[in-house]
Amino acid sequence: MRPVPARASGYTLVEVLVAVVVFSILSASAYVSLDALSQAATGHRDRSEGFAALQVAVARLDADLRQLATRPVAVPGGGTEPALVGERRRLAGTRAGWANPAGVKRSTLQRFGWRLAGTELQRVRWPVTDRANEGQALAETVLTGVESLDFVYLDAAGSRLDAWPRDEALTRLPAAIEVVMHTRAFGRVRRLLVLQ
Repeated sequence: MRPVPARASGYTLVEVLVAVVVFSILSASAYVSLDALSQAATGHRDRSEGFAALQVAVARLDADLRQLATRPVAVPGGGTEPALVGERRRLAGTRAGWANPAGVKRSTLQRFGWRLAGTELQRVRWPVTDRANEGQALAETVLTGVESLDFVYLDAAGSRLDAWPRDEALTRLPAAIEVVMHTRAFGRVRRLLVLQ
């Protein structure tokens, strides 16, 4: 008597196709979820980096204005420029506290300026405080994506001025300076710095 062959065990073609379809659906949904998570993380990182850059720019501007010195500077042509010269869109001043870690023979005072060039907030500095000759100003972009920049100067009586100084005083500083920036990413940023 011949033995009856055992039925071959395994999966049918239909069962394999169903398993492949189920695996494909699960893989596609996992990919979509991971892609959305990755895009959200990238957007959050970009926004965090932009906010950190804004904080650094505001902190640097704050440090410059809080260190203002009442020392006028010599300018080319034999003239004298006030300790702080400001307009609505830009300002220049003399600040104290310029670090000198190398011990180079130079002043601890630095002439600096802030301005808007296109959409870049720039800090300008001069290598020497008194510029008897045409000293080359060095501009550094501190923040990008800035749509507008306004400085308002408040005197001791609380009057708001569009320019400083309002008279011939070379050493007088305003009581406060209001800085208003409009950025693409964060909108309006306002800072009021009380100096006296």
